[in-house]
Amino acid sequence: MHCWIQASPSDFSGTLPQPRSGHTAVIVGKSKLVVFGGLADKKFLSDITVYDLENKIWFKPECSGSGSDDGQVGPSARAFHVAVSIDCNMFIFGGRFSNKRLGDFWVLDTEIWQWSELTSLGDLPSPRDFAAASSIGDRKIVMHGGWDGKKWLSDTYVLDTMSLEWTELAVTGTLPPPRCGHTATMVEKRLLVYGGRGGGGPIMGDLWALKGLIEEGRE
Repeated sequence: MHCWIQASPSDFSGTLPQPRSGHTAVIVGKSKLVVFGGLADKKFLSDITVYDLENKIWFKPECSGSGSDDGQVGPSARAFHVAVSIDCNMFIFGGRFSNKRLGDFWVLDTEIWQWSELTSLGDLPSPRDFAAASSIGDRKIVMHGGWDGKKWLSDTYVLDTMSLEWTELAVTGTLPPPRCGHTATMVEKRLLVYGGRGGGGPIMGDLWALKGLIEEGRE
């Protein structure tokens, strides 16, 4: 039997993140849920709030490392970005601040709570928001689609997090229509892309699978 249960204040301690939308929340390691950024009352956010799953407590880590142009540590305020976790790291790409689409790339090491802005190589993705991304194994990230402020996108990029090199995939077959606000999830050896908003504004309900990201052998 499936049943939704709403958490109550008695289920955890600490300071909860403020209400928001357009944020990201990823599981890092085995015991940390890391919430970053978003939009609250027309204000773009850049804060980090973490839920410790083992101890059932919310906390705000004191982060160090490189900073954005406004002098703060870590990425500038944003919403509608992508966040992907690999090992103990959370990678952040793009998003939007006000009417500006972003194309910067960051990593947060959650073992020492240190931000680093990364300089990438290869086929760099254009600035965008409402893209979707997922990890491939323990080294790579795949990102699809989004909105660059002028057009809906249908491109697909793979990032090697060790070499920091982006590769735009040359994809065969029928391409999914351009879209933003969709989901992209690795399920076994394939990337499943579902839904989103397409060119002209329709809300989609189609499902696509991208093969070839992992060697599929005889499958």
